[in-house]
Amino acid sequence: MGKFSLLLGSTVCVLLSISMVQAESTMRCGRDLVTRGDNQGEVLVKCGEPIYATERKIYRSGIPNSHFRSLSLGNGYSADITRRELIHHNRSVVEVPVEVWTFNFGRRYFMREVTFVDGRISNIKTLGYGR
Repeated sequence: MGKFSLLLGSTVCVLLSISMVQAESTMRCGRDLVTRGDNQGEVLVKCGEPIYATERKIYRSGIPNSHFRSLSLGNGYSADITRRELIHHNRSVVEVPVEVWTFNFGRRYFMREVTFVDGRISNIKTLGYGR
C-alpha cells in the first residue's frame, strides 16, 4: 500500500505541474482565450487595452541574407533595405521589437503580463490580484 500511495502522490504532482505550465501559455479575456503565437491585434480585440505597456528592442544574430539589396553604412556596417537587417563583419543582426502589456481584470482576478516578441505572444505571466 505504501508504494502505491507514493506512486499516486508523485503522479498527481507531475500532473499538477504540467497543468500549471499550460495555464501560463493561455489567458482568458471574458469568454475569449488568447494563447502563445496570437498577434497583438487579436489580443486587443479579445482583451481590450492594457493598463500598462513597455517597449524595447532585442537583437538576434545569424548569417546575412546575401540575396537582398544592402546599403553600406561605413565602418564595416551595412543595412538590409528590405528586412531591418544590420550586417556587421559578415554577421547579421536583426532588430526585433519586444512589448510587455499588463492587464488588470479587477479585484477578484489575477493581473496578467503578456510579452510580445515581433508582434506575437511569446509568454504570459500571472501577477498578483488586480485592483
